[in-house]
Amino acid sequence: MECRRSWPLPSPGKSERVMPNPRILILALLLSATPPIASAQPDAEAQFKRGEKLFAAYCARCHGKNADAEGRMVKRLYRKLKTQLPNNFTLGIYANRPAEYLHKIITNGGENHSMSKYMPPFGEELSTENIDDLAHFIKKAPEKYARHAAPQPGQEKSIT
Repeated sequence: MECRRSWPLPSPGKSERVMPNPRILILALLLSATPPIASAQPDAEAQFKRGEKLFAAYCARCHGKNADAEGRMVKRLYRKLKTQLPNNFTLGIYANRPAEYLHKIITNGGENHSMSKYMPPFGEELSTENIDDLAHFIKKAPEKYARHAAPQPGQEKSIT
């Protein structure tokens, strides 16, 4: 059985120049001129800023505006009742914890995780993205709010 084509085939040995399709050329030019697609990872600094704003709105009352557990509710409620104080995030106790751990606490509240019953659940008030931003802020808070930053390598005080 012979295969018949409806277009002429070049004879063997002849070199023919193939002209590219102009539509393909235009598409290639357009694609090369467009910027690359942004990474799926959110910018860490932008995420920190969003988390900082959420922290000020939802958490600073107890945890303090500088994340140091010196919020106005500490004086009004915690010290009067002699109960567990809110966490001081400047100490870095959550810096190495998985974000999922913080996400669960923020979503479900402290009492559901053997923490203070005064830590309310925010799962119905905040979106998953908002809670992710808060968790990121809490993990990075020591870098911005630590009262005494650790000395940089080579800057340690020597005892003589």
